[in-house]
Amino acid sequence: MRSVVTIQSIFAIFAFVFSAATYVPYVKSVLGSNSKPTISSWLCWLLMDSAILAGMIAADEIAWQMVAYVLGVIAVISACVYKKAPLGWSRLDSISIAIVSIAIVLWVISGNPNTAIILSLIALTVGTIPMWANLWKDPTREPLLPWVLVLTGGIFGVMAIPAMNIAAALTPIYFLILQILTVWLILRRFSLGLGVYTEP
Repeated sequence: MRSVVTIQSIFAIFAFVFSAATYVPYVKSVLGSNSKPTISSWLCWLLMDSAILAGMIAADEIAWQMVAYVLGVIAVISACVYKKAPLGWSRLDSISIAIVSIAIVLWVISGNPNTAIILSLIALTVGTIPMWANLWKDPTREPLLPWVLVLTGGIFGVMAIPAMNIAAALTPIYFLILQILTVWLILRRFSLGLGVYTEP
């Protein structure tokens, strides 16, 4: 048992490191104006990631990649604000915020953090749709390297799952699926002949 815990701890460290490293080239790309992030999605992600992390902590579980996500999203939003990136707020963003708000209220009423985690993941999916729509139209809107790094961190995050329950396992698995889809959308640039992305 000790060996398994040690291996999971190592995977958890890798998950945090790769997830945190994701935001270094991303912020650099935003500041260099080589990417055009949908800032509304990042604002929604901040709220939803925070709600998910709070729910995991309340359930005595934590995925360290979530800590990296919250800190990293704050860094990206700060870079977007500095570069005066367009907000791009949509009805889907409002729906996402509404779902997270309901999740938090239900959590307070029921005392069950799993409710907040599940509803926040649903809201996160809704909030990500604008970015996916933009990537479908233009796969070059997002830099490839950061998403490859976050995908790598997501893989280690799944490998670091300590227990197969909602609080510990659902978020890493769900995030990995979303990350795979996003990377696939970005990689479409090659099949569309849009060229290789050059890191700033």
